[in-house]
Amino acid sequence: MRRRILWTLVLLGVGGCALGGADRAPRSNGMGRLTVVDIAPLGLHQVEGILKSVDPATGVVVVERPGGEIRLLAEGDTTIYIAGGPATLAELVEGTPVRASFSEEDRGRLAHWIEVPRDETPVEPINEPPAPIQAEPAPTPPATPPGGAAP
Repeated sequence: MRRRILWTLVLLGVGGCALGGADRAPRSNGMGRLTVVDIAPLGLHQVEGILKSVDPATGVVVVERPGGEIRLLAEGDTTIYIAGGPATLAELVEGTPVRASFSEEDRGRLAHWIEVPRDETPVEPINEPPAPIQAEPAPTPPATPPGGAAP
């Protein structure tokens, strides 16, 4: 019984340490990475590039990539993500990096999801020393009149 309790405490301690460091683990925005799962047999494709234009009224999104432009059609069920959170087509900003998944349909390239990844630009820490605090000079006592008595 004691051994079982000891092992339980050890495993909880190790698990707690692992979870405690999870918030400090580097996060990836996925840009420039190879796809882990081959999605082509599912009829899906991915594209990465710069968002050249977006028209929320028509749902047309144009992504500029090294091989040329690709025109996608975003419909009501297309999921939009900005920096890992849900967003709308109207919130997409031209000129930002973008990834998208789409399938070839009769209507054109139908976007399943569009993602603007998190900014992974490292932030330089501010290493400026704090400004020294200047103390006010102590007030000088009033001078005593000649004769030693106060007026």
